[in-house]
Amino acid sequence: MTEFLVHRTLRSSATPTNVGYLTEEHPRLDRLQNGISAICAVLAGASILAIVVLTLVEALSRTAFSSPLGWSVGFIEQYLLTATAFFGIVTAYRSGAHVAVVSVYNKLGERARKVCLIVSHSVVIIGMLAIGLAGLDATIFAITSGEGPVPGSSEIPLPSWVWRSIVPIAMAMGLVVVIIDLYRELFSPWDLPATHYDSGDAVDSALEEAGVVSPNELSDPDESADPRKHDPRKPQEEIR
Repeated sequence: MTEFLVHRTLRSSATPTNVGYLTEEHPRLDRLQNGISAICAVLAGASILAIVVLTLVEALSRTAFSSPLGWSVGFIEQYLLTATAFFGIVTAYRSGAHVAVVSVYNKLGERARKVCLIVSHSVVIIGMLAIGLAGLDATIFAITSGEGPVPGSSEIPLPSWVWRSIVPIAMAMGLVVVIIDLYRELFSPWDLPATHYDSGDAVDSALEEAGVVSPNELSDPDESADPRKHDPRKPQEEIR
């Protein structure tokens, strides 16, 4: 039996994956975005695993053999933490793993939501572009200046541009994902959003438990008007 994740911002359905989602409207673009997200997820996940392993090995070698690795601290700080953060950003964006508070967003009409998504995508693009350009500038400087570890130090003898290049590479991959979302919003019908935006329900649930907002304030106003749009048991033709 096919399962659908019906998002409150759309009348159509999307099939979620671990690194994003797939739709019938634009499957090729979805696969491209999911592919980029998957690569970033593997890199970020491998970095986290390496951090755990190196930390355990460092602790064991230091306490049991009084012989610390030395190079592991710099490697974790420069390579692994950087890869975890910046490649993880891309996957978090695509899979909706970032924190979002939608108590106001859900009260808006679909046209207003579309405008919000366009503004949101634009802000993300500007931020990623600024970070990517700064990282690229640092990488170019490291290449031209021959920046690297001091000879004889405990750090791995690799030029600094290797780890500095992580930031511009990750941001370039993220820009591809976000620009596709922005393009789709700008050149799709303006009666409803094109992005299958998965809201931050966990945040709103916490607000509801704290008594800050009521369940009615968090619900989609369109849901009561036409429940068929949000019922995954209905055929897609009826949802539309």
